[in-house]
Amino acid sequence: MRPFLSIVRHSLRYKWSIAGATLASFLIAMLWGASISTVYPVVEIVLDGKSGNQWLAEEIQKAEKNLEYFQKQVDIANEKLSAGNLTTKEKVKLENQLYKDTSRHEAEVAALQWYGKLQPWFEKWAPESPYQTLLIAIGWLLATSIIKGALLIISTQLVARVANRTVTDLRRIYYRKALALDQKRLDELGTSSMMTILSHNMMPIGAGLFAFFGRMIREPMKMVACLVAAAWISLPLLLITLALAPLGWLIIRYLTNRMKRSTAREIDGITGIFQTLMETLNAIKTVKIFNREAGERYRFKQNADALYRCGMKLSFYDSLVRPITEIMGTIGIASAILVGAYLVLNDTTYIWEFKISDRPLTPGMLLLFFTMLAGASDPARKMSEVINQIVRAAMITESLIKTFEGEPTLVGKRKGTNLPLHSKSIRFENVGFGYRANQPIVKDINLEVKFGETVAIVGPNGCGKSTLMNLLARFYDPLQGKVLLDGVDVRDVSPRKLRQQIAWVTQDSSLFRGTIWENIIYGNPDASPDQVRAAARCALVDEIVKEKKDGYETQVGDDGRQLSAGQRQRVALARAILADPRILILDEATSQIDGKTENILHDGLSEFIKQRTTFIVTHRASSLNLTDRVLIMESGKIVFDGDKDSAWKNSQEFNFLFNKKAA
Repeated sequence: MRPFLSIVRHSLRYKWSIAGATLASFLIAMLWGASISTVYPVVEIVLDGKSGNQWLAEEIQKAEKNLEYFQKQVDIANEKLSAGNLTTKEKVKLENQLYKDTSRHEAEVAALQWYGKLQPWFEKWAPESPYQTLLIAIGWLLATSIIKGALLIISTQLVARVANRTVTDLRRIYYRKALALDQKRLDELGTSSMMTILSHNMMPIGAGLFAFFGRMIREPMKMVACLVAAAWISLPLLLITLALAPLGWLIIRYLTNRMKRSTAREIDGITGIFQTLMETLNAIKTVKIFNREAGERYRFKQNADALYRCGMKLSFYDSLVRPITEIMGTIGIASAILVGAYLVLNDTTYIWEFKISDRPLTPGMLLLFFTMLAGASDPARKMSEVINQIVRAAMITESLIKTFEGEPTLVGKRKGTNLPLHSKSIRFENVGFGYRANQPIVKDINLEVKFGETVAIVGPNGCGKSTLMNLLARFYDPLQGKVLLDGVDVRDVSPRKLRQQIAWVTQDSSLFRGTIWENIIYGNPDASPDQVRAAARCALVDEIVKEKKDGYETQVGDDGRQLSAGQRQRVALARAILADPRILILDEATSQIDGKTENILHDGLSEFIKQRTTFIVTHRASSLNLTDRVLIMESGKIVFDGDKDSAWKNSQEFNFLFNKKAA
């Protein structure tokens, strides 16, 4: 529960809404007990055919008669004790009886004093007939119900505001944390897990907060109001009723622990569902071309069945809570009925030697007692119903905090270190890195690239080309060596400062749902319309726009899928151009563009890349036309560093990669 309580503490920033909801809950609780109390005047006064004044006069007369009787009993007992001719057994018995009679005498005195305070009010306000008394009782019941309903609406809206605002805050906080996570951590978690955490898992937390500030505050108050009234009638009788409460609490605690484990499995099951959906729908063409629909349906069925089993376990444990609380309550009430009925039928205040009440209970008082118990059992039942919500919220909160615990490691190690605008060189000094321990991807990389150079990095798949760019952009830090930008170790500055000078266009060309214009301006939100159009012309996006009915306002769809692969690459390239970076990384950035268009595109890019350092990761010979220098990588090492002509002459690997394409 501790992680969930941290969320509760966060929600305390909406203190006025919480205070308003709590006050409304308190008033609801008071009115709840007050409305239930109308059973007493109906039974004691109305059904007995009396007016309020008649009932009070009879009660005073009865109390005076009892007072006189017990005064005599006390006097007789004192005389017998003063005589001193009693055996020890008789003396003890008489002293016990004297104690009971004295207690009863004091109770009758207290009752007369209470009736004396009520008498002026009854004489002034009490109705003259039983039916008028009934009308007032019913009117009071209706009024309290209407006020309770209004207060419940107010409380519900205030609690909903707290829960929804807190969940909105959490989404913003943990989305910010997700964006700040190291790439390695993001790779470990996976997209499906992050989607589950930031979307689906927030809903149970909101439900938990709604239950916590709603029923978990309001229902205990209602229960306490009824239990206090029952205790006023007879505290010992109430204790008899609640004797099994500790056992019920232990059982509920056991069920809660089982629900926690099932909730943890349910979270994993939901993540599995998200993962299957994302993988299948993102690769739907692959699924269909290989006729794997049946296999994907089976995989989804397995995940859905696992989630179903978790849901059934949770439902089973949740279903046990209410019957257990009802059975425990029924046993307690049955015990109280037996004891209370004995007291009423025998007109006594004791059962054996245990004092149950100060004065004998009347049928009306006993009925009021049981009505108060019923009034307390309804909130207890409602509280048991929200246990599952609280448990789910607690488990999901714990998972949420564990996912994002710890500070990012890719931060500026030296605060205040300035990163100059790139104008000199980029150096890799003895750089080594692997995504997994003991599996190096790049080894002993020593490389210097002067500002303004355009360098092609070529080599077979998996040789470390893109990894080298990942280290430059500081998505990862090298395990050995260092990367220097104009002499500054990139680990000494924040990734944000570093990436302000870098633009990267990948083969995947990720676009966002929105218009072509919005995707281009993503590279520089402060750019002017003229700058956006200039970048679009340079990347030949203006030709795409001319073909579209809505021009720059054309929607690109999810991940840009309403555009062709080549069109997506051109939009992504325009976005990078608009960013005006000092370092441009083109990672297979034109792989989906036809040769004719690529040649025209290169003409525009050749001018753009003159005053910036450019890295071109490519398998296409045509892309080499832009380069000043070629790096050939193999097995994580640079095996050739020279110009394109030298590469043709001296590198068998280069010829193997590009000979056919060049031809």
